[in-house]
Amino acid sequence: METSEKAVKQDFFDLIYGVLFNAAATFRNLADAPPIGQAALVLFILTLSNGIVSLSFFRLTFSEIPGVDPVIAQVLTGAFPVLLLLALVFAGLRWFISGAVLHLLAELLGGRGSPKGTLTVCALAGLPGIFLVPVELLVRLLEVPETAAVILTGLTGFVTLGWGAVLLVIGLRETHRFSGGNAVLTIIAPVTVFILISVLVAMTILFTLTALVPFSHSL
Repeated sequence: METSEKAVKQDFFDLIYGVLFNAAATFRNLADAPPIGQAALVLFILTLSNGIVSLSFFRLTFSEIPGVDPVIAQVLTGAFPVLLLLALVFAGLRWFISGAVLHLLAELLGGRGSPKGTLTVCALAGLPGIFLVPVELLVRLLEVPETAAVILTGLTGFVTLGWGAVLLVIGLRETHRFSGGNAVLTIIAPVTVFILISVLVAMTILFTLTALVPFSHSL
């Protein structure tokens, strides 16, 4: 009961700091009472902040292209709220679907966590993505050359992606109380299946086209 009360009363900013810099202890503390409301807020903030920055710079860059009709730029400005709303909806759907898949796999591998715990881990593991916002702002405000900007943002994205993957492994391990190997397997299994399905679909399309090409030439 003491663990649950501590998890419920944990400050939002302490939660963020704990996930980023003391992940194992933080996720272990949250396992009995996952703060899914705070996790949803984190997901909302991440999606909104990254969406605003990305769409703003896209609109600015698009409007500066020579020969672009000003009306198109106005349309993009008007569609800005709609695009943000769609980004939030898509992020929410992706959160629930990925959480459901990971929870099912975790249970099959002997995990003992709750669906709320898995969803909480999925949302909080994305916290390193918040560092993309200041990097993107600095790159644009300092007018970093395009090549250097691409390299810098690419490296930042790679680091935050790896950091998030590590947090996801730790979070699933602590929430479901199984080994780190099972946590890794929980994550890579759906990715592997997706890659195999994509390869099979691509090969099927390729073989179909190869079979149709001689037939079309004979006609």
